[in-house]
Amino acid sequence: MQITTYLKPRGLEDALWKTILETAGPVEIRPACERSLRGWITIGVQRMERQRRLAPEDLATAHASMSKFVDILKKEAVFLGKPNYLDNKTFHAARRRLRRQSRLSAFTLWPFWPQSFVLTS
Repeated sequence: MQITTYLKPRGLEDALWKTILETAGPVEIRPACERSLRGWITIGVQRMERQRRLAPEDLATAHASMSKFVDILKKEAVFLGKPNYLDNKTFHAARRRLRRQSRLSAFTLWPFWPQSFVLTS
């Protein structure tokens, strides 16, 4: 996908969703988890626009952050005994893990989970 396509919010949202699907691989994403992930994407893209951070390195960071989050989701799915799919329980467990992890160290998944959220949550 070209950078100019990313400049449109929908194009960036679609590209980030593709990153999620690629990272998830064969693991099924249930509808409730999909809605939560798409919500995170929408909020992250809005944050990127507000901060005027749409440079190629910002886009790469957003994709890397989303991949890291999906990896966390997959680990939580294994811990919850359902390694073949991601659901909303998995999503909430991953968010709890992020909260714990960010209290111990400066942890960010910008633009989806920036450090400033941790300090105020």
